[in-house]
Amino acid sequence: MITKHTLPKSYQSFNSLTICSNSLLGGGTLVAIGDVLPLLIGKGEKPKVWLQALADPKKNTFVSIVEESISKHPAVKVYEDSGALKVLVGGELVLSVRGLDEDRAVVDQLDLRPIGLKIYGDESSLKVGGNEFSRNSMSGGGALIGFGA
Repeated sequence: MITKHTLPKSYQSFNSLTICSNSLLGGGTLVAIGDVLPLLIGKGEKPKVWLQALADPKKNTFVSIVEESISKHPAVKVYEDSGALKVLVGGELVLSVRGLDEDRAVVDQLDLRPIGLKIYGDESSLKVGGNEFSRNSMSGGGALIGFGA
């Protein structure tokens, strides 16, 4: 399980990551659930993605389904289309990310509902639970959205 304390060795954060119009500057992640980081998007020749699905909401356990942009589950497909790295779960698009240069990337489509998290958005806004976030920015690391202790 990927947590704040057990990041993958090959993970390097982008200096600028825009997720559904919201900017993370100087590193950081979209969401943390306690110490667990369900989604990481890191630097590489193409953006590198790590994705964990919620396995048991009562126990807050997760299972890895994508590691360094490689599918680890038969229902998950990772591919490149028109310069964007895309991840499908059960045939549904859960992520589309495009590297702009070696230190900047943009997520223009996100839907983590198929993996148990009510987080979704497009190039205009990010919806988390009943809240909507648009054109916010955060700098200095950490998580834009945090749940739990």
